[in-house]
Amino acid sequence: PKFPAVERDIAVIVDEQIEVGQIEKIITKKAKKLLESMNLFDIYRDEKIGHNKKSVAYALRFRDKNKTLQDEEINQVFEAILEHIQKDCNATLRS
Repeated sequence: PKFPAVERDIAVIVDEQIEVGQIEKIITKKAKKLLESMNLFDIYRDEKIGHNKKSVAYALRFRDKNKTLQDEEINQVFEAILEHIQKDCNATLRS
């Protein structure tokens, strides 16, 4: 590819009954054409994060075919993804 990719990881804590497909649909919808790949790399369950809760983590790769992405652009997309996951899945960001 002519322009570099930007990679970001995201990990959220959700209720056990939330399916990863629901989270992936939000990521895909909010990232639009900038999302090059999405890799689910961890599902973690432990009483420390809460009863009937799980942590789901993704590695996201963004790329624009026409230009180099700026941090501001990626930050806006990333914030939109996080906001909708929090709202639609009652998620919290895992720190």
